[in-house]
Amino acid sequence: MNFEELTDRYREHTSALVIEIDAGGNRRELTQSALHALAQERARQLAAAGIRAGQVIGIRARNSIDWVAWDLAAVRTGAVLKAFADDTPVGEPGAFLARHGLALLITDAEGVAAHPAVIAPDAAPGAGVVAADAERGEPGDLHSLVFSSGTSGRLKGLNVSRRGTEYVINRFIECFGISSEDRHLIFLPLANYQQRLSVYCCLWTGADLVLAPYQRVFGAVRTERPTFLIAPPVFYDTVLQLHRKSGEGSLSELLGGRIRFMITGMAPIRQETLEAFWADDVRLLEAYGMTESGMIAWNTLQEYRLGSVGKLIDPDVVTFLPDGELLIHRPAPLSSGYFDTDGAGDDTYRPDGTIVTGDYGVLDADGYLTLLGRKKDVIALGSGRKVHPAEIESFFAGVEGVAELVVVATPQSNRLGAIVTPTTPDDDSLQAGIRKRIEEVNQGLEAHQRVMSLVFSAQPLRSDPKFMTGNLKLSRPLAAAHFARAVAAKDQAPGQSA
Repeated sequence: MNFEELTDRYREHTSALVIEIDAGGNRRELTQSALHALAQERARQLAAAGIRAGQVIGIRARNSIDWVAWDLAAVRTGAVLKAFADDTPVGEPGAFLARHGLALLITDAEGVAAHPAVIAPDAAPGAGVVAADAERGEPGDLHSLVFSSGTSGRLKGLNVSRRGTEYVINRFIECFGISSEDRHLIFLPLANYQQRLSVYCCLWTGADLVLAPYQRVFGAVRTERPTFLIAPPVFYDTVLQLHRKSGEGSLSELLGGRIRFMITGMAPIRQETLEAFWADDVRLLEAYGMTESGMIAWNTLQEYRLGSVGKLIDPDVVTFLPDGELLIHRPAPLSSGYFDTDGAGDDTYRPDGTIVTGDYGVLDADGYLTLLGRKKDVIALGSGRKVHPAEIESFFAGVEGVAELVVVATPQSNRLGAIVTPTTPDDDSLQAGIRKRIEEVNQGLEAHQRVMSLVFSAQPLRSDPKFMTGNLKLSRPLAAAHFARAVAAKDQAPGQSA
């Protein structure tokens, strides 16, 4: 795949579809060749409005065919698309345009005051509305400006590379055999760059593309029958719960009956969930990547190992520091650096082009990578020892009666605690059994690895929006704060202990 040839490529796809399902369940359908015509019209409208190569177009809107068309029109005109989450406040439009260096803003935000350079996704800009002095740069390899947040939830702006985008997509097509026989469903926001990689992949290969909001995703999966999906662990946990509650058919049938493979990799996934999908002959594959570097490792249909994030895609570009942290140095990373970060992440991009991932991992004898946790999540105990919470959690995987276990530091920071969700909430006898079984596991661990106090939660934190970041990852700081509050509340209640 390359952007120079993308336009000519999907113009010829007269039977491949792009389907939009909105929050109300309404369905809109275009062939990819019809999408090409719409994108060409949008490109002409951008040119008439005064957009020139190197200028920045902002888009802050819900997923739609129009969103995709504007993206493709920006590619056609050489403009740079700056994608905002669809809950980003706009406020006074002139100030928003100036603050973000935008020549034009496309938004479906409600209550935005009229402005000649602000339009709705299904509207067209007026001729000559772009200010004559609108900022204009030399895009070079810059394809897009996007925002990404880590487990801290703090947004970082990233300069996305054209070459890096092309490289990731080509490797994905090669390794997973994407073709015109496929159909892909997207329900995460297109402002998340991973979803746009999937869009370009489908347009290049002629695979059908379905856009559906999260509120409609489970119905859309059944009716639209995708062949592959990419989603965070919470989606697969929910699918498994729905399947168990229904008690009908197989997981494959619940997912439309045509799934070739599904990918997860935005956060750790429970081993129980992985095993349940594979037991029902649904290939759920873990992968690992970051917007800074692109994909780093993945399991494929031919090479996979449950519990790992797969084999390194490019072993020669990955090195490990003595403590296990991964460094990436590839010729075409997905992003060339940050913008508007106020110094945050300055240690990620080294002058020699190396990207410091902040992730700890280990390769097994067969070359499969297992992640041990994030550098920012490391817990420093009062003894001076440091532990990775994800690694500690793995020791307790499979403990009978435990649906989820999240390791945190205790308020005193001199030992470990855990928030445990039982398979049957509010069952005192089950909680007593869990305590006993966790103590049995503790006996086989070193002192600094032992979980010494528990707090029980009726709902898994990884599926509770209160504990999730904007990109659906568990916020460990929020989990630790919840643990501390629960312990304090028990300390104040006579006869209670954590």
